[in-house]
Amino acid sequence: MRVARFGVLLLVLLSLFFGCSASREKTASVVFLDVGQGNATLLQTPKGNVLVDCGPESAQETLCRKLKARGIRSLQFLVLTHPDEDHIGGADVILEQFSVDKILYNGAAEENESFLRLQTGAEQKKIPMVALDRDDEAVLGDLKLTILHPQDRENPGEGNESSLVFRVQYGAAAILFTGDADAGVEEALLKTCGAESLAATVLQVGHHGSNTSSTAEFLAAVHPNYAVISCGAGNRYGHPDGRVLERLDAVGAKVLRTDLDGDIVFYWDGETLQRQE
Repeated sequence: MRVARFGVLLLVLLSLFFGCSASREKTASVVFLDVGQGNATLLQTPKGNVLVDCGPESAQETLCRKLKARGIRSLQFLVLTHPDEDHIGGADVILEQFSVDKILYNGAAEENESFLRLQTGAEQKKIPMVALDRDDEAVLGDLKLTILHPQDRENPGEGNESSLVFRVQYGAAAILFTGDADAGVEEALLKTCGAESLAATVLQVGHHGSNTSSTAEFLAAVHPNYAVISCGAGNRYGHPDGRVLERLDAVGAKVLRTDLDGDIVFYWDGETLQRQE
């Protein structure tokens, strides 16, 4: 009788142990990194790591230090929303200090120093640069990245309108990344994608909270629980714009800002996406 009871207890304990282990295996984290006036976001999963944008050149050392402090040594994907310096300024140093399997970008090739250094580094390291457009996907275990914009990688547009807009899904929760996409891109997304494809728990607010982005109609479609604004303290652009903050408040989004909150961390457990307070 005692043997039977012990066997049942052992099965329960093993069940709890392996259940907790399975839960831990599903856990992923999202870190909106404070890199001053620029964008950089780290996605850590059990199957590997993704870095979205690399911040400005002035934050290269800060970015690399923060990634190493989180145990990052390799990146399966380096995703670059568009070739503005405040989004790719640290890319060449990332290629030098970390192992990168693949670079995903919008197909635009601007003749600025940051982009040229990126191209040179990718060629030297033999890292493929893959241009993406609408409906393309990148998958890393349970993490799926779906491109919503641009519609044509061979003609992605110019400047901010060329920004990659994509939805990252891990289990039941999603984050919408918009780069510096402006109101024109948002209007096109509402027509071509619809609210269901745009809905997300967390929104990376377009263009650092500039009033050129985040229209009321777009925010209503996304209807995020959290809105993250990446911007530098006391930046000369006045980001984020007060009118954008009012529109975010109108849809009930909790606004988080790297200039005020520093690094902003969320955890995914496969079902929910919760902020680390």
